[in-house]
Amino acid sequence: MKTGTRISLIAILVSLVLFVAFVAHGRQDKETSEARNSAAETQWEYLVVSGGSANLSTSGNENYPSMRKERDGSFNREYFPLERNFDKLGAKGWELISVYGSPNDPVYFFKRPKETKR
Repeated sequence: MKTGTRISLIAILVSLVLFVAFVAHGRQDKETSEARNSAAETQWEYLVVSGGSANLSTSGNENYPSMRKERDGSFNREYFPLERNFDKLGAKGWELISVYGSPNDPVYFFKRPKETKR
């Protein structure tokens, strides 16, 4: 192969590599920009709930006589009243994002997307 042909092939190859890199970088910038715009448009509302000690009594819970969600016994105890309240919050769109404090006096932090008024 002649030297001139080699240089031409190398130049074409380098140009092709640079073009592919440029296109890939441009696509990544567009995706990043779209993700930022989407995140910027999402507004959140927060709910902070103080836990305290849970009521583990089965009295007054006729609808839930076993007080257990997991029938296999894989957990020593379940805080069933707290779970029921978390289930209700989850059904309303709240997501638990953090727990702070001691086990005897926890504080639960929830968030959900704020409804936009149009």
